[in-house]
Amino acid sequence: EITMKNKDFLPDSKIKFTLWFAGIFLGTFLLLFVAGLVPDELTDTNESVFDDLRLRTFETAEGIKDTEPIAKVIGETPVRLSIPNTKVNVIVQNPISKDNILLNEYLTRGAVRYPESALLGTGNVLIFGHSSNWTVVQNAAYKALNGIETLKHGDLIYVDSTSSRYVYTVQTVSLVDASLEYVDFSNNKNMLTLSTCNTLGKKEQRYVVEALFDRKENL
Repeated sequence: EITMKNKDFLPDSKIKFTLWFAGIFLGTFLLLFVAGLVPDELTDTNESVFDDLRLRTFETAEGIKDTEPIAKVIGETPVRLSIPNTKVNVIVQNPISKDNILLNEYLTRGAVRYPESALLGTGNVLIFGHSSNWTVVQNAAYKALNGIETLKHGDLIYVDSTSSRYVYTVQTVSLVDASLEYVDFSNNKNMLTLSTCNTLGKKEQRYVVEALFDRKENL
C-alpha cells in the first residue's frame, strides 16, 4: 500500500517537462550571468523602485522633477529695536493674538511686533509703539518710538534676535491718516515697517517708516 501511494504522487509528463525546463533555464541564466552576458537592465541595482518613488515625491505641481526638497527660510523673533540716530532702544514684545485689549497691554511694556507680520528675514516685519512729547512720563514704554519721524533716507535701524542683528536702511518716512494706513504683509520683500502716533498732531495720524534689509550680523 505504501508503494502504491508513492506512485500516486509521482508527477505526470507535463509537470516533469515544466520542472526540466525551469531547471535548464535557471542553469543557463546562471552561466550567462557569471560570463557577464546578461543585459544591463537585469543586473543594474544602482536604482530601485524606492529610488524612483522617492524622486516622484519631490515633483512640483507642474510636474518638474526636483531631486531635493526646497529649503524653507526660518525667521527669527525680534527682541530689541534700536536706532542710532535717535534715542530708540526698546524691547520688542511678540504677542500671538490680535485682540486690541491685549495689544494695548503689550504696548505698556515696549514696542510690539504685529502678530500677522513676518519674522525677521522672511518678509515685512511691522513693529509699532507709543511716542510722547511729554518731557516726563511714568512709563518709558510711552516714549518707545520717540524720534522716528526725524529719520532720513539711508539711516540705519537695528533689530536684534537672541543671536543675530538685522540691519535695515530707511527708505521713506511718511505721515499718514490712520484710516488710510496700509501695511502689505503679502509681499516677499525683506523689510521693516515702523509705526507710531503723531504726538504733536491729531491722534488719527501715524508716522510710518519703511526700511529695507541690508545685512545680518552675529551678536
